[in-house]
Amino acid sequence: MTRILFLVLALCGPAQLASAQSSTLSGRVALGYTDDLSGTAIGAVDLTWSLAVTRRQPLRFEIGTYLFALDGKRPHETYAAFAWNDSWRLGVVRPAYDGVLPSGFERLAPYHAYERAEYARAFTTVEAMRRTAVPWGASYEGVSGPLSFAISVHDAVKGSFRSGTVAVEYAGAGWSLAAAVEGARSRGGQHRDTNSKIGARFDVAGGAVGIAYLHPELNNRDNALALDMTLPLGDRLTLMGAAELTELHRDDAYALGMDVRLRDTLSVLVSGSDTTARGSAAHLTLETRF
Repeated sequence: MTRILFLVLALCGPAQLASAQSSTLSGRVALGYTDDLSGTAIGAVDLTWSLAVTRRQPLRFEIGTYLFALDGKRPHETYAAFAWNDSWRLGVVRPAYDGVLPSGFERLAPYHAYERAEYARAFTTVEAMRRTAVPWGASYEGVSGPLSFAISVHDAVKGSFRSGTVAVEYAGAGWSLAAAVEGARSRGGQHRDTNSKIGARFDVAGGAVGIAYLHPELNNRDNALALDMTLPLGDRLTLMGAAELTELHRDDAYALGMDVRLRDTLSVLVSGSDTTARGSAAHLTLETRF
């Protein structure tokens, strides 16, 4: 049912959705193909639809999803929460951990973003995607000058864990710093380690370069150095690159490609990648943004 709702919203298009002043849609929808694993079609959805509950108070209801559509399976997390003043949220909320330092493969090679989600995504998200956990909770987001911060707590009866995440980001002039940490316990109180990440981003030659150190201990992955870059080559062409270099180089991944903007909100992305696990692959993605 949730997938049908988001398909309808995506087909409506940004212009039609904008006409409904009481609701907003943000995020992206992508449909693509990769010749990894002998050829795989893939869909990627990261959307949030927000609807005003009342005109007099800043109360909204939000529903969203982080989903991958693959042959025979739909790994995803579905979010549904009440939001007060766009700061407090209560329900099935997005982990604060996922709000900073996303994977450079999200747009460039969505299949790698799916199969490598454990490196940059929260344990809370991964458990929902891989093992259908349902983490209820609450979150708070705030801004103080150039500093933005978020905190979230989660309790998954289905999944049998409790988790908490914190993220901060400081925006300077042409640069930014960000960090996040996540801890989890079983519902019986046993500690399950932590995830953490810290990184920086710099504006360079009209584009940007990012670097981050990933410590996905809670997700049972090796530490990794993540790199990404964007370099505009014209009004509608942008060169993109991403890499995740793991300790002992047991699970490295690289990708290089081009973002061809057909419209401000519509792109075709063409890229090639190489991974330690399966070698090289090509990727073609059509993406629309809201």
